[in-house]
Amino acid sequence: MNLWHIEERTFNPKKLHSCETVFSIGNGYFATRGTFEEGYPKATPGTLLAGVFDKIAIAKEELANVPDWLTIKLFVNGERFRLDHGKIFDYQRTLDMQHGILRRMVGWESPGGIRIRITSERFASLADEHVGAIRYSVTAEEQPEMGEKLDVLLWSALDMAVGNHDLLHWESVEQRRDGELLWLHSQTRHSSVKLVQTMSFTSKDCQFQKELIRSDTSPSIRIYKKLAAGETMTAEKIVVMYTSRDVEDVLQTALDHHHHILQSSASPAEPGKYYTLLVEGTRRTNPCVQVHPYETLLEEHKKAWQNYWQDSDVIIEGDDKAQQAVRYNIYQLRISAPSHDSRYSIAAKGLTGFGYRGHVFHDTEIFMLPYFTYVHPDIARNLLIYRYRLLPAARAKANSNGYDGAQYPWESTLDGKETTPPAIVHPETGELIAVLNGNLEIHITASIAHTVWQYWQVTGDNEFMREFGTEILLSTAEFWASRTEWNPESSYYEIDNVIGPDEYHEHVNNNAYTNYMARWNIQIAIHALHWLRSNAPDKAKELTQQLDLNEKRLARWHDVKAHIRIPQDKRTGLFEQFDGFFQLEPLDQEKYKGRTTSYQGILGMKVVQYYQIIKQADVLMLLTVLDQQFDFKTKKVNWDCYFPITDHDYGSSLTPALHVILACELDLVDTAYQMFMKGALVDLEDQRGNSDEGIHAACAGAVWQAAILGFAGLRFTEDGYTTTPRWPDGWTRLAFTCFQRGKQISIDLRK
Repeated sequence: MNLWHIEERTFNPKKLHSCETVFSIGNGYFATRGTFEEGYPKATPGTLLAGVFDKIAIAKEELANVPDWLTIKLFVNGERFRLDHGKIFDYQRTLDMQHGILRRMVGWESPGGIRIRITSERFASLADEHVGAIRYSVTAEEQPEMGEKLDVLLWSALDMAVGNHDLLHWESVEQRRDGELLWLHSQTRHSSVKLVQTMSFTSKDCQFQKELIRSDTSPSIRIYKKLAAGETMTAEKIVVMYTSRDVEDVLQTALDHHHHILQSSASPAEPGKYYTLLVEGTRRTNPCVQVHPYETLLEEHKKAWQNYWQDSDVIIEGDDKAQQAVRYNIYQLRISAPSHDSRYSIAAKGLTGFGYRGHVFHDTEIFMLPYFTYVHPDIARNLLIYRYRLLPAARAKANSNGYDGAQYPWESTLDGKETTPPAIVHPETGELIAVLNGNLEIHITASIAHTVWQYWQVTGDNEFMREFGTEILLSTAEFWASRTEWNPESSYYEIDNVIGPDEYHEHVNNNAYTNYMARWNIQIAIHALHWLRSNAPDKAKELTQQLDLNEKRLARWHDVKAHIRIPQDKRTGLFEQFDGFFQLEPLDQEKYKGRTTSYQGILGMKVVQYYQIIKQADVLMLLTVLDQQFDFKTKKVNWDCYFPITDHDYGSSLTPALHVILACELDLVDTAYQMFMKGALVDLEDQRGNSDEGIHAACAGAVWQAAILGFAGLRFTEDGYTTTPRWPDGWTRLAFTCFQRGKQISIDLRK
């Protein structure tokens, strides 16, 4: 096993769509699914650009699948190379995670008996985020009946005939050429985002014929060449992409960028060697100038990935499968994270698929952001500024619901408005169901506030806290203070009619996670206000006036903090997930052994709510997110209650790996390892049968947390840090790097 490579040794059409997700490449600006250059029946090609949305009917808007830049069709003696035709006699596909490169090799015999070998290599440049590159080679195999040289045609295109499944978001504006560059200008149908893609396609081998073909929907470049047995033809495709979100003059910027790439790699023409250029019926012979930027771009790209892995790699010795898997999840976190753009965050499926339409959930803050906070604080900062940018919309949502402060949407895109669809078709039962999460799953507001606080504690970024963070904490605290209601019978402030993280149970009162996190939100907001008054009094005065933080308002905060209902047995420490949870019927899980779907899918949306079975960590997530607020006894009694009744296999991908942190603290190492691998392999093995929709990005973040905060036991203190390693069977070393208050720390633990 190569610990840096994800490999596919045979082509299995049944795994076509899940492998498209697994073999994605990207750089945070865009990501491209692992479809084949030549296409395949019912494939789902996809390239998604961070923050490029278009309107849809139900879920308001979705990331718009852009014209496919991968397309390269191959014809040999008039027969088209297709994996669903002819015979495959050799096959290998490899995702090189260390360098962010996808390679493929296919030995193929055509229906007519011609044997060729195709190799391709592609990357989305991490050094130059606007660039995608492909190197494509065809070799004529030795064969007795070959006869004359093979006529080889490589047909490269930009293809507008792709969409988000059946919905096409782009319309052609204009298409032309600039020298031997072809460019396509398209625009989203509703949001009017402009996109320019420029394409060059040339061969390293002279004595070929190149033809430029204009088309409003599929501009293309064809290269023709004859190959003798044993000869190889290699072509390089470079594509540059810019949108109107990047620059005003999209076309000129893209063309200038592409020409610069080509000019910087040009070398003198080879004497006596020529190629033929055919453009709109005009044929001319040109000296064979060597303009092949692929190698230069590749080296710069490799260096960028090398720099990334120097900070990001987690080394596990003694367990090759775990080592490979943890790297894969770290790789996936990077390819969907915008590196210097705070206008958009990371969606639940990253940029690798159409699931959840590119919407942003609390998945980012609770599951993914800790990785960036500890390892790439500059990216974490941008992800939090995204939430700061959405404060006006969060305030508008709170106001529309009759509350003060800022209430963040359950699903968001660019403007911060609620984008949760009102109804969906249930993926397991097929029934049309109302989606209540946008109205009732309100704990995201506290999750965002907590991550602001965590970022500040880890990084010591006082400038961020002064300019952005404190305002988020104060605005969200005010929402919680107004969202609570005083119950004179219980003498507590209560939060009724919510959906907790569990999500199997709706319209519940006093969800423990929601109420406790609301109290924590208020507590850290008060602390941040005191800090601001001491360290930036002018800013504190400004926010006090802006948010009307008068004494009466702040007094209510303190009162809510002191008297909010937390459903917990003070003697045992056991939380009740919500009021009445312990009165629900226990579910006999033995009756459903061998199931292949969730309990909600088996029982139905309504019936599952009558049982003590939960979709994902709820109380246990509280004990993990606020880890240092609880003692061993509290963690143990709640683990014993809730871990056995959580649907770890088919409930949600979010929390199996998150359970590792708590399991390690309770010294349940075998269980921790089992949960770790459930998370680490969820996409590599398509364990839930839904990887075709895109990567489980939150799970990827949870895997990093499991390794570092779980098995390594990393905790930051005022004086530095501590580790409490727990060693699964076979593990002998766990090494990683992180940042604490601007200082990089290298930690190397050995058993």
